Amino acid sequence: MSSLICQSLDVSIAGKTICSKLNLELVPGQFWGLLGSNGIGKTTLLKCMAGLTAPDAGTVLLENQPIDKLPRRVIARLLGMLQQHTVYVFDASVLETALTGRHPHLGYWERESADDQQKALAAIRAVDLEGFEARSVTGLSGGEARRLAFAALMVQEPAIFLLDEPTNHLDMKHQIRIMNRVEKQVNEHQRAALTALHDVNLAARYCSHILMLFGDGEWRAGPATELLNQRMLEKLYQCPVESVRTSTGTRFLPGG
Repeated sequence: MSSLICQSLDVSIAGKTICSKLNLELVPGQFWGLLGSNGIGKTTLLKCMAGLTAPDAGTVLLENQPIDKLPRRVIARLLGMLQQHTVYVFDASVLETALTGRHPHLGYWERESADDQQKALAAIRAVDLEGFEARSVTGLSGGEARRLAFAALMVQEPAIFLLDEPTNHLDMKHQIRIMNRVEKQVNEHQRAALTALHDVNLAARYCSHILMLFGDGEWRAGPATELLNQRMLEKLYQCPVESVRTSTGTRFLPGG
């Protein structure tokens, strides 16, 4: 099974250090949450881990090979990234857009098969867009566009998911639906996922592991049971935090 490894990774943007000497390994069956305050650099780190930008130092390994040495087509067969914002400018149907997830698996002149079509239709149903197949993507709401982008990622069937705020623009029902889908991929299909989240309670509900970015290069990574606590969250977000016991575990609220 595929793994993604960061070795002594230094990443910065505009002179600001995001992480220093980051050592991290994403392996099948792990659901990582990436937490940090606004502007701390979560998106920049995800792009670096996806091979879209170069680190200042260190290496990202995909299948034990430096990711910057691999062709993008090979990377796309193993790793899928959901970017932070979803904007469709060019006219295409919902079904055509979902089918783009199959492109890394097709030959240069190969067309989508009936099986590919079924995978796309199943993904569209899974994100509650059934009946939208022929609709133009330019007429979708922000939440609908977000769900379609996730559907295309599901159609891609990567072994590793890098998700930048996948619940952005979604109501509670669809937040849970998307997170349930990721959880199923991780637990039942033995994929690996790293998900940037602003809602710490979604991380508490779903994530097995947590990566925290504190600023100035400082980071902490480990099991969620060790890192998701009042002391660490107050340090992370620089505000009071209260913990509350619920029927599904500990949840966190802003303190007074």
